[in-house]
Amino acid sequence: METIALIDREHLIIEKLGLKRLNLEAGLFGLLSESAIEVINENERLAASNVIYLMLNQNEPINYLQMLRSDDYHILIEGGPADYYLFYTDGTTARCTLGRDIARGEVLIVPAPGGTAKAIVLHDEAEYLLAASVVTPAWTPTRVEIGGDDSFVKKFLDSSVWATETKIRTLLGPNYGKVIGGKTNNLDLEIDDQDQIIFLGMQLSLGQAAKEIERFATSEPYKTATLIAPEGASMKLINFLKDVAKQNDVFLTLRPTK
Repeated sequence: METIALIDREHLIIEKLGLKRLNLEAGLFGLLSESAIEVINENERLAASNVIYLMLNQNEPINYLQMLRSDDYHILIEGGPADYYLFYTDGTTARCTLGRDIARGEVLIVPAPGGTAKAIVLHDEAEYLLAASVVTPAWTPTRVEIGGDDSFVKKFLDSSVWATETKIRTLLGPNYGKVIGGKTNNLDLEIDDQDQIIFLGMQLSLGQAAKEIERFATSEPYKTATLIAPEGASMKLINFLKDVAKQNDVFLTLRPTK
C-alpha cells in the first residue's frame, strides 16, 4: 500500500507541477520562476536567478552530466535519496547523497559552484526525488554544456575511487562523445511537435525565448535569426516569437521542419 501511495503521489506531483521530460539530460523539470532583477556577468545581461523543480523517478533515474557556468544549488523537497557526482574545474571530484538521513551523512542541499559538471543518480530503492534547483545567474542554453568526450573522461579518471572510465561514461550517457550548448553567435529556434520552444536542443519558456532574442539583438545586431516549425505548429506561439523579434529589430526567418 505504501508503494502505491508513493506512485500516486509521484503522478500527482508531475501533473500539478506540470513537469516535462528534459530533452538532453533526462529527468523531469518545471520552471517555477525567474528573477526580474538583472545582473551583468561575463559581459552578459542576465536574470539574477531562476528556480526549477527537478524530479527523478524509476523511469528517469539519471540526470546526465552537464556543466553550468552559474552556481547551482539543489535543495531537497521530498523523496530520494539520490547520489550527486560532482566534477570540479580543478580536476577533482566528489560524491554526496541528497536525502533526509543526515545521521548517515546525507545532505539536504547540494551546492555546485559555477563551472562544476554534475550528474544525479536516483537510488534503486527510491520511488522518486523532487528537488528545487536555484541557479544564479539564471540558466540559459549558452551557459550550459551537456555531455563530454574522451578529454573529459581523461581529465577526471581515477580522481575518486568511483571515477572509473565506465562510471564516467555511464554518467555521460547518450551524450558521451559530444558537447551540446555553450556560446554561439547564431540564434536558431525550433518549435517541436509538442509546441515546445527549443534552442541548442534545450527547452525554453516564452520568457526565456524572449530574452534569447533580446540578447541576440544586442550581440549580433546585423544577423538573421531562424525559426523552424513543423506543419500545424501553434500560430499563437509563432506570432509571439515573430513579435518579440520585430520589437528587437531582429529579422526572423521562418522555415518548415525537414
